[in-house]
Amino acid sequence: MLLAGRHAVVTGGGRGIGRAIAATLRRHGARVASIGRDEAALASACEAGDADAYAICDVGDEAAMAATVSR
Repeated sequence: MLLAGRHAVVTGGGRGIGRAIAATLRRHGARVASIGRDEAALASACEAGDADAYAICDVGDEAAMAATVSR
């Protein structure tokens, strides 16, 4: 596992390119947290095994992102 022991944070990990990136990182051993605004899409990605966890956040809001990442 290339990324075993690493933790990746992916914005927009619920669909499209973000989800594909999250899934690829996870396949290579990273623990993946996806951040985005669409809870249903993020939850679906976790259920499918494309991410380990998710958080709802508007990534354009700097203060919200800082709070989310610190959790």
